[in-house]
Amino acid sequence: MTEIERLTLRFLLEGGIGGGRSASALRRYLKKHGISIGYNRAVRLLREAQSTEWVIENEWEALGPNGQVVKLRQTKTKYKNEADLFSAVRAFIDEQVKPVEIKARPDGELVGVLSIPDVHVGKLAWAQEVGEAYDTKRAVAAYIGAAEQLIARLRVSGVGKVLYVVGNDLLHVDGGLYPATTKGTIQDTDTRWQYAFRRSKAMIASTINALAEFAEVDVVVAPGNHDRVLSWALGEVLAAYYAHAEGITVDNSPRYRKYKRYGKLLFGITHGDLVNGKMLPTLMATEVPELWGQVKWREWLLGHIHKKKEMLTVNIDDMNGVRIRHLPSLAGSDRWHYDLGYRAVRSAEAHVYSPDGYQVSSYYAYPEVSE
Repeated sequence: MTEIERLTLRFLLEGGIGGGRSASALRRYLKKHGISIGYNRAVRLLREAQSTEWVIENEWEALGPNGQVVKLRQTKTKYKNEADLFSAVRAFIDEQVKPVEIKARPDGELVGVLSIPDVHVGKLAWAQEVGEAYDTKRAVAAYIGAAEQLIARLRVSGVGKVLYVVGNDLLHVDGGLYPATTKGTIQDTDTRWQYAFRRSKAMIASTINALAEFAEVDVVVAPGNHDRVLSWALGEVLAAYYAHAEGITVDNSPRYRKYKRYGKLLFGITHGDLVNGKMLPTLMATEVPELWGQVKWREWLLGHIHKKKEMLTVNIDDMNGVRIRHLPSLAGSDRWHYDLGYRAVRSAEAHVYSPDGYQVSSYYAYPEVSE
């Protein structure tokens, strides 16, 4: 089959262009492919491409609707260019159906977010009283187990930067002579706050070191309502320890709400116990207007309520939203939560974002519950 014959058959397969399957339409089609022919030749090409043979395979007589005898025929249509037609169909499919080209992002462009809030190291829960046991040993084991799973997935995803949020009621009590929160509410604990602080410091530093093996790490300290003082103290320890570490930064400013921008994405970080969530979009726009104007996607990372919850609020642009993400907790329920009926699935999660702000993937980890 010549090139002009192949193009003619393809023209017929596509249903003609412009004027249908006319000779003039064929001439225009061929001209787009660099071939100019006259009108008469176009007519011949169409006739040859569409020519058929009619073969009568059977004939018989039957009575028609008005009682007259009519002749009936069974025929078969055979295309003279049948073999060439099949070849043209295959060529048409090969040319039109092509695999989509997917380009892999260069390593280092993706941003990972790891925030495991409300671990409450030092909390005591008695299984016979609340249905599950929880203490310092179990808290540390749950955190390390979840962090190992999530860090492994962040590594495989190819992130080049990680926002790692620490604090957020990492510790159950805030020091002092009595086991109490920052505001002085007495808590059930299984150990001294100094011991809980040291265990927490060790596991947070181990997490930072593991992340730093494959990505730049931005540590942001978010004090909680249980550990506002000790979270800040932990942040000072981390800032001093990693002061000269390449690729690791620690934000331990005394501000209760912190912000971090990556490309077209802006994160707001706070514990979530003080400000009504509906105020957060306006606060973000008001407190960091210069960052607000540089991004396309905006998101708050919160803890405090010990369960996963997401809501989308309309911002002043009316085109995009500010996502408010309440992250889940690994902590077991103590007597206070149990008595009030507060139950949630214990879990932790990490998220991956592209530089333009879109969320690419999410990963989840669940602790092994042991009595």
